[in-house]
Amino acid sequence: MDCAEKITITFKSGEYVTYEKGEWDDYSYDGKSVGVKLKGAWIARYNFDCVFCVELKEH
Repeated sequence: MDCAEKITITFKSGEYVTYEKGEWDDYSYDGKSVGVKLKGAWIARYNFDCVFCVELKEH
């Protein structure tokens, strides 16, 4: 993601996880899960049933 520097995934429980610039470079959604990648490798996958929202932020 060239334009976004940060990705925040908020869960239905109210908890969240944030990946800052340099900690991630791509993400995906396959209908069942949200995945976060760095240099082509999965670094995290989250069951979408538990996810409330995914936010990409420029700054």
